[in-house]
Amino acid sequence: MVFFIKIIGFLISVLPVSLLEGITNFLGLLLVSIPNKRKRIIFSNLKYAFPKWDKNKIYHKGRESAARLIEMGFLSLSYSFFSKFRKRSSLLIDQGSENYLSELRKSGKAVIFLIPHVCLFETLAISPFFRPFWGKKLGAIYRPNRNPKLDQFIIKSRSAAGIKVFARDSALWAARDFLKRGNWLGLLFDQHSGIQGCHSYFLNRFASITTMPELLAKTSGARVVFSFPKRVGFFQAKLHLKELSCEAADYPFEAHEILENIIRDSDGLPEWLWAHERWKTQQNYRFHLRHRHKRERISASPERTTKLWIRMPNWLGDVVMAFGLIDAIRKGRPDVEISLIAKPQYQQLFSQLGIGDKFISLPDGNSVAAYKDFWGNRHHYPSLIINFANSFRSDVECCLLGAPARYGLELPGRKRPLLTHTFSVTKDFVGKETKIHQTQMWTEMLKYFGLSEIPHFKPYEICKKLITKDIGLLPGSSNNPAKRWPIENWRALIKKFLKIDDHLCFKIYGSTEEVEIGETIQQGFNEKQVMNFCGTTNLGSLCKELASCTSVIGNDSGGMHLANLLGLQTIVLFGPTNPKATKPIYGDNSYVVRAHFDVGMKNSETTINEILKLFVNESD
Repeated sequence: MVFFIKIIGFLISVLPVSLLEGITNFLGLLLVSIPNKRKRIIFSNLKYAFPKWDKNKIYHKGRESAARLIEMGFLSLSYSFFSKFRKRSSLLIDQGSENYLSELRKSGKAVIFLIPHVCLFETLAISPFFRPFWGKKLGAIYRPNRNPKLDQFIIKSRSAAGIKVFARDSALWAARDFLKRGNWLGLLFDQHSGIQGCHSYFLNRFASITTMPELLAKTSGARVVFSFPKRVGFFQAKLHLKELSCEAADYPFEAHEILENIIRDSDGLPEWLWAHERWKTQQNYRFHLRHRHKRERISASPERTTKLWIRMPNWLGDVVMAFGLIDAIRKGRPDVEISLIAKPQYQQLFSQLGIGDKFISLPDGNSVAAYKDFWGNRHHYPSLIINFANSFRSDVECCLLGAPARYGLELPGRKRPLLTHTFSVTKDFVGKETKIHQTQMWTEMLKYFGLSEIPHFKPYEICKKLITKDIGLLPGSSNNPAKRWPIENWRALIKKFLKIDDHLCFKIYGSTEEVEIGETIQQGFNEKQVMNFCGTTNLGSLCKELASCTSVIGNDSGGMHLANLLGLQTIVLFGPTNPKATKPIYGDNSYVVRAHFDVGMKNSETTINEILKLFVNESD
């Protein structure tokens, strides 16, 4: 393996520069043309850093950055075979920088060079002029590669160039002692630092920043210099130096600020390695929904830049029950922008209640044309999608959006291979006899993925409640006709109410498919006392209509969950469905009645009396 690497390195070192440039450009184009992890990381990072760029500009910058990534790899493999002249000319040092390096040498002090991860950072190791001289040495802290053979070759090449190498994960104190002897040390300061780092913002995204420059400077008394090998040609860079004069604790943050300004001023700086997972701070799936850090340098509330998308359920009742969980997710991850993926008819409801930050409409139909626009949303590069739906189609939709992390429930006997991680549900959570509420099952799933916030299901108030004698009726059920209490029972209920108080007003609500149900219930009553609004409202106007009622009575349906969400007194009739799994959960003003779904039987009279008793008690 090492022999093969050496052959490749030698061949690269002797090929003409023009040919190497052509090869790197071709391989860069190949890298961003074939689906792969690095391609998505490059484009995603650029989109987050420059949200106003269109996809064409991101593509061209990404392709150039991919070529520079290949150039960096070629340089690492070949520089040990360079001639002395080529090593000298790899790093251009102007007179000002040379004078400054001379002053650093004469000072006799240790120096830490903070180097950004640009494609030609190794020109500092190659150049014979970037050295302390006079018996001092140049060292470098490196992050080991995954390939041990490649790692061994690179370390040997650096050592042959006179560089003392220290492994990043184990050589902190050895590097400190090296500096105490007045040596120079190079450190790539802008790599992901994990949970051990200090959390701050870099290019408007939550990032982990290494505190190693601070620790080394404090313990060694070293001077700290920002060092930028700016690419000016193939395998050739020009050195730019800037000494940092801030407090030691600010060294890594000052260096990141300088780098960020360079990136923005140079229209994206494609030579910086956009292919690295610089912002993978919150990617451990067991902690993904928790703002996990040891220390941070964030003075204000975190910016909501990380894209977390939620594929909402299909039915209104399930959608409404998920709202309390979305609120807990936002509290657990204050740095995320939440987009809700749902049927188009829910958009107005989300906007009216302030649920989520953005809305993504699901395709209307199964045709290729219907999915074309939806598929284009992948160019926004979501970090995570939580799928509250349980269908194969929803998994396909999440997969099309290209998020690297896709989470959901896995019910007994039902595999979900298109999701990256699932929470397996036991049989106790499902079935007609379950004692577990749907929201509790979702909560357990979110806890599995790191949520530490406790969901609170508090009603939403969209307008001031009025004292009226209006009673809302919801006699339909879109997803299951078997959940509908018979029409004759509704008519009997209204008659019984009007005998007690003939000033009551009943408003019947439902979808366009339920217009006939409303008309049949209304038949024979005074139109000013029993009004049919079925088919005349959308979800936004239905909220306002329901909010005008003093009480709402209905079947186990999405409309009843909506009334409960608004804090209204709700009396819900459960027949074939299990109230322990789907009863309303917002506030403490909802009541469950186990109804017998028969007509003309004494049990129906019992149900009506129970409803009347609940209504009268609440009115008192």
